[in-house]
Amino acid sequence: MRFTAVVAAALAAALAAPFATARLGAQAPASRVRVPIPTQTYIGFNPLGLPANVFTLELENAVSSGITVGAVGSYIDFDDKRFTTADFKVRYYPSEAVLRGFAIGISAGATRYSKVVTATRQSLSAPPAGILLDYNWLLGRSERFLVGTGIGAKRILASESERQRVRVDYATVTTRLILGFAF
Repeated sequence: MRFTAVVAAALAAALAAPFATARLGAQAPASRVRVPIPTQTYIGFNPLGLPANVFTLELENAVSSGITVGAVGSYIDFDDKRFTTADFKVRYYPSEAVLRGFAIGISAGATRYSKVVTATRQSLSAPPAGILLDYNWLLGRSERFLVGTGIGAKRILASESERQRVRVDYATVTTRLILGFAF
Protein backbone atom coordinates (compact mmCIF):
# COMPACT_ATOMS: atom_id res chain seq x y z
CA MET A 1 0.00 0.00 0.00
CA ARG A 2 2.81 2.38 0.95
CA PHE A 3 4.61 1.65 -2.36
CA THR A 4 1.45 2.48 -4.33
CA ALA A 5 1.06 5.80 -2.49
CA VAL A 6 4.70 6.76 -3.17
CA VAL A 7 4.42 5.94 -6.88
CA ALA A 8 1.09 7.82 -7.15
CA ALA A 9 2.61 10.87 -5.41
CA ALA A 10 5.65 10.85 -7.73
CA LEU A 11 3.46 10.62 -10.80
CA ALA A 12 1.18 13.42 -9.57
CA ALA A 13 4.19 15.66 -8.85
CA ALA A 14 5.64 15.04 -12.32
CA LEU A 15 2.34 15.86 -13.98
CA ALA A 16 1.70 18.97 -11.85
CA ALA A 17 5.17 20.54 -12.27
CA PRO A 18 4.50 22.35 -15.58
CA PHE A 19 1.30 23.89 -14.19
CA ALA A 20 2.95 24.96 -10.93
CA THR A 21 5.67 26.83 -12.83
CA ALA A 22 3.09 28.75 -14.86
CA ARG A 23 1.17 29.77 -11.73
CA LEU A 24 4.29 31.00 -9.96
CA GLY A 25 4.67 33.78 -12.49
CA ALA A 26 7.13 32.19 -14.86
CA GLN A 27 6.87 33.87 -18.22
CA ALA A 28 6.40 31.81 -21.34
CA PRO A 29 8.66 32.61 -24.29
CA ALA A 30 7.25 35.09 -26.77
CA SER A 31 7.22 32.49 -29.52
CA ARG A 32 7.92 28.80 -29.45
CA VAL A 33 10.47 27.55 -31.90
CA ARG A 34 10.19 23.88 -32.76
CA VAL A 35 13.50 22.09 -32.60
CA PRO A 36 13.89 19.52 -35.38
CA ILE A 37 14.24 16.03 -33.95
CA PRO A 38 16.34 13.83 -36.24
CA THR A 39 15.21 10.51 -34.74
CA GLN A 40 11.63 9.53 -33.97
CA THR A 41 11.80 5.72 -33.77
CA TYR A 42 14.03 3.20 -32.05
CA ILE A 43 14.40 -0.53 -31.74
CA GLY A 44 16.30 -1.91 -28.78
CA PHE A 45 17.12 -4.98 -26.73
CA ASN A 46 18.22 -5.84 -23.20
CA PRO A 47 21.97 -6.60 -23.19
CA LEU A 48 21.57 -8.94 -20.18
CA GLY A 49 19.69 -11.45 -22.34
CA LEU A 50 22.29 -14.15 -22.70
CA PRO A 51 24.02 -14.11 -19.30
CA ALA A 52 20.89 -13.54 -17.17
CA ASN A 53 17.98 -15.13 -19.11
CA VAL A 54 16.29 -11.73 -19.43
CA PHE A 55 15.29 -11.20 -23.06
CA THR A 56 13.57 -7.96 -24.05
CA LEU A 57 12.84 -6.33 -27.40
CA GLU A 58 11.37 -2.80 -27.59
CA LEU A 59 10.07 -0.63 -30.40
CA GLU A 60 8.96 2.98 -29.89
CA ASN A 61 7.75 5.63 -32.35
CA ALA A 62 6.80 9.31 -32.01
CA VAL A 63 3.15 10.11 -32.73
CA SER A 64 3.16 13.77 -31.71
CA SER A 65 5.33 16.34 -29.98
CA GLY A 66 6.58 14.64 -26.82
CA ILE A 67 4.36 11.55 -27.14
CA THR A 68 5.34 8.07 -28.31
CA VAL A 69 3.66 4.71 -28.61
CA GLY A 70 5.51 1.46 -28.53
CA ALA A 71 5.56 -2.22 -27.84
CA VAL A 72 7.74 -4.48 -25.76
CA GLY A 73 8.07 -8.22 -25.62
CA SER A 74 10.05 -9.98 -22.92
CA TYR A 75 10.89 -13.36 -21.49
CA ILE A 76 12.44 -13.77 -18.04
CA ASP A 77 13.49 -17.12 -16.58
CA PHE A 78 14.83 -16.74 -13.07
CA ASP A 79 14.85 -19.17 -10.15
CA ASP A 80 11.94 -21.40 -11.29
CA LYS A 81 9.88 -18.29 -12.18
CA ARG A 82 9.06 -17.47 -15.81
CA PHE A 83 7.51 -14.27 -17.09
CA THR A 84 6.47 -13.80 -20.71
CA THR A 85 4.98 -10.40 -21.56
CA ALA A 86 3.76 -8.43 -24.54
CA ASP A 87 2.85 -4.82 -23.70
CA PHE A 88 1.83 -1.69 -25.51
CA LYS A 89 3.20 1.53 -24.05
CA VAL A 90 2.43 5.23 -24.28
CA ARG A 91 5.13 7.61 -23.06
CA TYR A 92 5.12 11.35 -22.53
CA TYR A 93 8.41 13.27 -22.66
CA PRO A 94 7.93 16.57 -20.74
CA SER A 95 10.82 18.14 -22.72
CA GLU A 96 8.77 17.40 -25.88
CA ALA A 97 11.91 15.91 -27.44
CA VAL A 98 10.97 12.29 -28.02
CA LEU A 99 13.36 9.44 -27.23
CA ARG A 100 15.59 11.59 -25.04
CA GLY A 101 15.50 12.48 -21.39
CA PHE A 102 12.83 11.78 -18.80
CA ALA A 103 9.54 10.10 -19.73
CA ILE A 104 6.46 8.96 -17.85
CA GLY A 105 4.01 6.48 -19.25
CA ILE A 106 1.47 3.72 -19.00
CA SER A 107 1.41 0.17 -20.28
CA ALA A 108 -1.10 -2.61 -20.88
CA GLY A 109 -0.91 -5.99 -22.52
CA ALA A 110 -0.69 -9.69 -21.71
CA THR A 111 1.42 -11.58 -19.18
CA ARG A 112 2.00 -15.26 -18.64
CA TYR A 113 3.61 -16.19 -15.33
CA SER A 114 4.60 -19.67 -14.25
CA LYS A 115 6.30 -21.08 -11.20
CA VAL A 116 7.03 -24.48 -9.70
CA VAL A 117 4.65 -24.91 -6.75
CA THR A 118 4.77 -28.16 -4.76
CA ALA A 119 6.71 -30.02 -7.47
CA THR A 120 4.38 -29.04 -10.36
CA ARG A 121 4.57 -26.02 -12.63
CA GLN A 122 1.56 -23.74 -12.23
CA SER A 123 0.82 -20.93 -14.71
CA LEU A 124 -1.34 -17.84 -14.91
CA SER A 125 -2.20 -15.75 -17.97
CA ALA A 126 -3.68 -12.32 -17.23
CA PRO A 127 -3.64 -8.74 -18.49
CA PRO A 128 -1.41 -6.28 -16.63
CA ALA A 129 -1.69 -2.49 -16.31
CA GLY A 130 1.38 -0.48 -15.42
CA ILE A 131 3.08 2.86 -14.91
CA LEU A 132 6.55 3.77 -16.17
CA LEU A 133 9.31 6.20 -15.22
CA ASP A 134 12.09 6.09 -17.83
CA TYR A 135 15.18 7.98 -18.95
CA ASN A 136 16.87 7.72 -22.37
CA TRP A 137 20.19 9.00 -23.68
CA LEU A 138 20.98 9.35 -27.38
CA LEU A 139 24.75 9.02 -27.83
CA GLY A 140 27.24 9.40 -30.63
CA ARG A 141 27.91 12.17 -33.09
CA SER A 142 24.66 11.53 -34.97
CA GLU A 143 22.77 10.64 -31.75
CA ARG A 144 21.56 7.29 -33.01
CA PHE A 145 22.75 4.97 -30.20
CA LEU A 146 20.10 4.79 -27.47
CA VAL A 147 20.69 3.79 -23.85
CA GLY A 148 17.48 3.52 -21.86
CA THR A 149 16.79 2.84 -18.19
CA GLY A 150 13.67 2.86 -16.12
CA ILE A 151 11.53 1.58 -13.32
CA GLY A 152 7.85 0.84 -13.16
CA ALA A 153 5.10 -1.16 -11.56
CA LYS A 154 2.59 -3.58 -13.07
CA ARG A 155 -0.69 -4.67 -11.56
CA ILE A 156 -1.63 -8.25 -12.49
CA LEU A 157 -5.36 -8.11 -13.26
CA ALA A 158 -6.33 -11.56 -12.00
CA SER A 159 -8.37 -12.73 -9.05
CA GLU A 160 -6.67 -13.27 -5.71
CA SER A 161 -7.32 -17.01 -5.87
CA GLU A 162 -5.66 -17.24 -9.30
CA ARG A 163 -2.65 -15.24 -8.09
CA GLN A 164 -2.36 -17.34 -4.92
CA ARG A 165 -2.41 -20.55 -6.96
CA VAL A 166 0.89 -19.54 -8.62
CA ARG A 167 2.08 -17.44 -5.67
CA VAL A 168 2.44 -14.15 -7.52
CA ASP A 169 1.76 -10.75 -5.92
CA TYR A 170 -0.91 -8.38 -7.26
CA ALA A 171 1.80 -5.87 -8.19
CA THR A 172 5.25 -6.40 -9.65
CA VAL A 173 8.13 -3.93 -9.82
CA THR A 174 9.71 -3.72 -13.27
CA THR A 175 13.11 -2.43 -14.37
CA ARG A 176 14.37 -1.48 -17.81
CA LEU A 177 17.81 -1.52 -19.44
CA ILE A 178 17.80 -1.09 -23.22
CA LEU A 179 20.46 -0.60 -25.87
CA GLY A 180 19.14 0.35 -29.25
CA PHE A 181 19.35 2.13 -32.56
CA ALA A 182 17.32 5.28 -33.26
CA PHE A 183 16.29 6.27 -36.78
